[in-house]
Amino acid sequence: MTRYLTLRTHDTGGSVHYPKAVDCDWQAPTIAYTPVDDDAVRIDVSGKNVVLAIHGFNVPRPHGVPSLGLLEQELALPPDYRFFGVLWPGDFWLPVVDYPWEAAHAVTSGQKLAKYIDDHFAAAASINFISHSLGGRVLLEAVQDMARGATQVCVTAGAVDNDCFVRQYVRSEVNAQRTAVLSSLQDKVLQLAYPPGDFISDVFLGDNDSPWRAALGRSGPPTPVLAPLVEQPIPPTDNYDHGNYFPPSGPSTDIRWKRAVAYMRRIITGGGSYWV
Repeated sequence: MTRYLTLRTHDTGGSVHYPKAVDCDWQAPTIAYTPVDDDAVRIDVSGKNVVLAIHGFNVPRPHGVPSLGLLEQELALPPDYRFFGVLWPGDFWLPVVDYPWEAAHAVTSGQKLAKYIDDHFAAAASINFISHSLGGRVLLEAVQDMARGATQVCVTAGAVDNDCFVRQYVRSEVNAQRTAVLSSLQDKVLQLAYPPGDFISDVFLGDNDSPWRAALGRSGPPTPVLAPLVEQPIPPTDNYDHGNYFPPSGPSTDIRWKRAVAYMRRIITGGGSYWV
């Protein structure tokens, strides 16, 4: 059983809502969402190191549940950690057409997630984050809007401008003790799809960044990279594309994601920022 914060009311598409905690057996043939009341959440996180894992773009809720559940299982966090999978509406019936509009959903999701953290996680020992793809924007919005600081933050395959930590999300970096970026030059989605999608989002939809920058998850942040920001580019010989970071939502023989999850675990538990 994995605990989730869902910001959505529909399996596909829909608007962003204030998070609700639910428990799910992600391995069950039919997914059932069991509500968890606010008092139970506050008691559960008291004195714990909370980890919030946020999926990326084009992940319907029935796909996000098993992927994030398997992520929790593979992370195998110590007993003093408490995992939450974050389900947000970054998808639609026509995902390629809808991508530029989802940046706005990511921003709103991050703001509402920050409000939930302020409302219910005050007694937690620490707040930590993991994200994939456009979930990185949800993460960065949440971290910069939180009243308290984050401890460990891990952004993988970030679908956000590579200069975001010196422009759009300066406060996010300041508000975290350490922010780790995992990137790959072999990421074809961020190479080919991110620039035109981001251009439309910036120029026509009022997104608050530049339409001319590369993606953080492909090129990494511009040099010099200074603490508390750390960067780990994945060697090109390992051939990590956009879908090789988080666990799959269904059966797969590709296990490259396990190495990425091992990196996330090191970051979240305060270990070293290195790739093996």
